[in-house]
Amino acid sequence: MRKIIVFEHLSLDGVVQAPSGKDEDVSNDFKHGGWTAPFQHPEIGQVIRGWMHEDCSLLLGRATYEQWSSYWPHHADIWPVADRAMKYVATRHAPPVLWQPTTYLNQPTSELTRLKQQDGPPLHVWGSSQLVHALYQADLIDELRLIIYPVIIGSGKRLFPDHGMAPLTWNVRNDRRLKTAC
Repeated sequence: MRKIIVFEHLSLDGVVQAPSGKDEDVSNDFKHGGWTAPFQHPEIGQVIRGWMHEDCSLLLGRATYEQWSSYWPHHADIWPVADRAMKYVATRHAPPVLWQPTTYLNQPTSELTRLKQQDGPPLHVWGSSQLVHALYQADLIDELRLIIYPVIIGSGKRLFPDHGMAPLTWNVRNDRRLKTAC
């Protein structure tokens, strides 16, 4: 049985939007992109690189996939696993395939329920906050790997929105493993 593992950069107030770059996700006039930069440390990089070298398939939302498909195929020397991994993309649309191999999931909940029953590597979700919320609602997340940064952003997309998805409640209620790197 396959697992779905979610990887997120998380501020103390739960923001996950645009951790890596100023223009990564400016939706809703978000102006704090790249907020993880002041906290870059070799130990955090080592943890992330370890996760990046795990055998996996990638499970991404459409926006993350489109952004990554213009970058990672040209940087396979940094993350070779991503380039060769099957990319599953949750989307209502059928855009052109930008990065091989890719499969679009038009009915992500039912298709992922079926995929989880099959043999294969775990499905890694990086970013893709809307997809993570949908996976949570469908009780499909097996593990969270959070990199928590000592900063309060104040606004932006959150991993645990105000409508009751609190990290400790989620972890206890669903008896899931929660890994953090600080």
